[in-house]
Amino acid sequence: MDLQTLVDRSPFAPPGTSASGGAPVAEQGTLEFRGMVVDESGTAYSVFDASANRGFWIREGEKGPIQVKSYQAADNLLEVDRGGQAVKLQLKRATIQAGAPIAIKPAVVNAPPRPQNGATPNAAPAAADTRRLEAVAAEVRRRRALRNAAATGQPAPAATPAPAPATSP
Repeated sequence: MDLQTLVDRSPFAPPGTSASGGAPVAEQGTLEFRGMVVDESGTAYSVFDASANRGFWIREGEKGPIQVKSYQAADNLLEVDRGGQAVKLQLKRATIQAGAPIAIKPAVVNAPPRPQNGATPNAAPAAADTRRLEAVAAEVRRRRALRNAAATGQPAPAATPAPAPATSP
């Protein structure tokens, strides 16, 4: 079991201490090390400049206002050069906060009123729906017969008018 990592980075040590002798990490001022991405071009580091309210993706060896000097993976410590001044940046830890509670009110659903005479309220529309569906089925049969007759080259059957759908009062 490798205990050296526990000796170098004690979970009980105060935050902001590095592995090299427990010395505090240099104050980063307005720079924040926010993350890194490894792709086919190499490693890119995300550094945010709070004074300019601007973020940078920088790579080792690139020239610019902020240049990467080194990265220590064991400590998540990025050393950058900003205007000739070396600054060590500790990876910023994300803070997760609970949002405001959401008040959920139960929905109130009112049942439809029951008829006084005890009859079912949907009895009349059911009969009208049945007649309408029968008319649709008859029309489908008629059109299918016409299509089959046209496909086989036979004369069209005698046109029987489809019953008109019943209208509800």
